[in-house]
Amino acid sequence: MQRYGETMKRLMPGLYAGNEVRAERADDGRWAFEMRCNQLGRRLWFEFSPHGLWTSVGTWRTLDEGLSVSARLRAGNHFWDAGIQVARLFREEIYAALREEQ
Repeated sequence: MQRYGETMKRLMPGLYAGNEVRAERADDGRWAFEMRCNQLGRRLWFEFSPHGLWTSVGTWRTLDEGLSVSARLRAGNHFWDAGIQVARLFREEIYAALREEQ
């Protein structure tokens, strides 16, 4: 399956995986997504990294929704804010917050 530039193979019913993104159907029918990511600073912020650790990037009603978010994270203009469970756009205030932590 390829959508939004993300490629995953169906390994078994309810489980899809690729090199850098994977999805598993939960008991409630939603899809739990994970991507390879690195943590940004000391916050619960994560950015896509092909060599990062598997990190939860949300639970979505459909595979399509999760793949759309994954594509935004891979593009590098969004990061995952695990504290509020949303993909946020990188903006100057985000860079400023990260610089203050160093």
